Amino acid sequence: MTRARSPALSLQLEKEIAIITFDLAGESVNKFSATVIAEFDAILNQLERDASVMAAVLVSGKPDSFIVGADIDAFLEFRGVHDAEAASTFGHQMMRRIERSRAPVVAAIHGACLGGGLEMAMACAYRIATDCSGTVFGFPETKLGLIPGAGGTQRLPKVIGLRAALDLILTARNLRGREALQIGLVDELVHPTTLRAIATQRAKELAAGTLSRSIKRRRGGLAVVFEGNPVGRALIFRQARRMALKKSRGHYPAPLAALEAIEAGYRGAAEHGYAVEARLFGDMALTSVSKELVFLFYATTSLKQDYGVDVDPPGPLPVNKLVVLGAGFMGAGIAAASVMQGLPVRFKDTRHEQVGR
Repeated sequence: MTRARSPALSLQLEKEIAIITFDLAGESVNKFSATVIAEFDAILNQLERDASVMAAVLVSGKPDSFIVGADIDAFLEFRGVHDAEAASTFGHQMMRRIERSRAPVVAAIHGACLGGGLEMAMACAYRIATDCSGTVFGFPETKLGLIPGAGGTQRLPKVIGLRAALDLILTARNLRGREALQIGLVDELVHPTTLRAIATQRAKELAAGTLSRSIKRRRGGLAVVFEGNPVGRALIFRQARRMALKKSRGHYPAPLAALEAIEAGYRGAAEHGYAVEARLFGDMALTSVSKELVFLFYATTSLKQDYGVDVDPPGPLPVNKLVVLGAGFMGAGIAAASVMQGLPVRFKDTRHEQVGR
């Protein structure tokens, strides 16, 4: 067994299977940055050169998160539309390398798998997820005024079908494991304690040719017929566009841009769809709407970490006494629960009889 380490990624070789662990130092979650992408590129080069490696498993070193997507800080560094478009194109190239890798990659997913993390998982040959409440899948980009930029608008419809893909991208909602399995977004659900072992076994089966890349689950016949012809797809896109306009009232361009990118994937060669996605990602990243939504994201995240008082170390202050203003049903309940914990409690109310009661 040999080991090679880098700031975000570690590579462990177990006979013919490479275990790639993503564990971004100093962060509670894994996210993509230019540095991380360069590390992935170097590891993919190593896998291509080493003929003894037959398959790989991608796992997270975080206890409750897989990959949450791109580092939003990088979006603030875009100096123009072309910078954002180039970042999307580079993302396409990396995901394509994973998809076409000589050594098929199994995504072993535990925890949040969002945005670019889901795009990377879809580029893998096989996807295994843990059957627990913390494992969720989604594309939150439209909440930030963006669209998926690393191939999400192109791969997702091919994996789960057009209707389901439109729903997931346009609503930015999250899916839990069982629903992801049902629609074919993942190939298998396992207990968290068995994730790595089963993923390694599936990698061996892929290498041996006894398991095909990405199980293709059958969807209902009507859905296949409806989505499989231009007339049916046109109706689906028309309905989706009408709903997007109704919800956004024309103030948020990202849902319509996502629709355009998805629709482009059904017209002409595959390269056309990816080019349209990159162009529209570039356009959206520099809009005032996206900048304001990113600011709102930062503000919300900051508030979640704000305890309201300056304490060192940060955290809640000890409570030694309690005063309850208002002796109604809620106040009485708070007082009773506090007294049961040994805290002295005082009531204050505009009516003395209410306090006595």
